[in-house]
Parts: sequence; structure tokens; C-alpha cells
Amino acid sequence: MILTRYLYEKTLVEASLRTAILTRRSYDEACFWAYELYFSGFEKDVLTLLIKIYLDLFKENHPNLGIYIRKKSAELNGKPELIATIIKNLTMKSPNNKEASGVKFVNVKPYHIIPFMTKITKGPNWKFLREVCLYGVLGSSSMDITEWRENWMVHAVGSPVWSKRMIEYGGYAKGLKIVFENPEQEEEFRDKYDYEPDEQPAEIRVKCIGQ
Repeated sequence: MILTRYLYEKTLVEASLRTAILTRRSYDEACFWAYELYFSGFEKDVLTLLIKIYLDLFKENHPNLGIYIRKKSAELNGKPELIATIIKNLTMKSPNNKEASGVKFVNVKPYHIIPFMTKITKGPNWKFLREVCLYGVLGSSSMDITEWRENWMVHAVGSPVWSKRMIEYGGYAKGLKIVFENPEQEEEFRDKYDYEPDEQPAEIRVKCIGQ
């Protein structure tokens, strides 16, 4: 199991993104899940998932949308707002309705995605997840609650953002645990990035890994 930047279970984030677009038609929620993946270091994964959603359900009735998505996908490097642009246009359209003649598409500006950028702790670490975990995943992870609370780093290292953070402080995976080159570096890492899942209420645990 891989945990994302805010300690969500990755596969459940992907499922929640799909539902936010296709069932809830919610731009804000879909962006939340998409950027949870994107800023965890899974840029290609989120783009692949959005393209798959288009191909599975929009392709037949929205050919010009497909051309538009391919164009934006090719321009994505260094422009995270294009993820929101794709989502905006997917959530504005019904898969079952034929594309209108002369259809226009909406472009999202960089400042529009500021709410979805990775936040940093500004107070006690144990409060952080309560501030940033705005939505709950759909479904349930097979990860044990105790595993999420006590061994979260073992699963978080699977996200590029967490791997980079741990390496910065001399941390690395050794078997089924994360070890640090010296205690001082580990303390510095924990002071900055330990969101203390063992101190979170059930509400946050349910949001991150389901019922």
C-alpha cells in the first residue's frame, strides 16, 4: 500500500477521483483528488487516469474534447494547472450528450489551483491532517489501522514526495522499516513531517483509508 502526501491510500484516491468526475460531477473534489496524486509525485498516473476516463465514457460523443485533452496533455510539463483544465472540461459535460457544434473549452489559470497546492505545517504537526484532509476516500483499504498509525513511513516512502523528504534527512527503506543515518536527522525529519497519525481521531483515519 502506498500513502500520498497527506497519508491517503493511493488506490482509494484514484477511485475517488473517478467517482468525483463521473458520479458527483464535482470539480473541486475531483481537483482535490487529482492534485493529491499529482503533488505526491504521480504526475503521469493522474494524467493516465484522466485520459482513461475520457476514453471509457466521453470518446464516442465528445471527439473534440479528446483533441483538446491530447493537446493539453502534451503541454503538461511544468504546468500543473492543465490537470484542473482537463477536469473542468470533463465535469462540465455529460458523457451521454452529443458534443455541440462549435464547442468551446475552458482554460484554468495557475492561480486557480493555489488551494490544491501542498500545504506546510504552521502549528503543531498533529493538527495538520485535520486541516488538509478535506474529503474522505470511497471504499476501504486493506491496510490495518495500526499499520497506518504506527508504520505510515514504510508506506509513504512509495510516494516520490515522501521518498525525497526522507532522503533529504538521511532516511531510507531497510526491509520493512525506515531507518535514518543518525538520530539528529530523524528528529529533524519528524519535527517537520511527522503528522502523527497515531494522534488522529477516527474521522481522519476514515478519510484517509476508509471504513
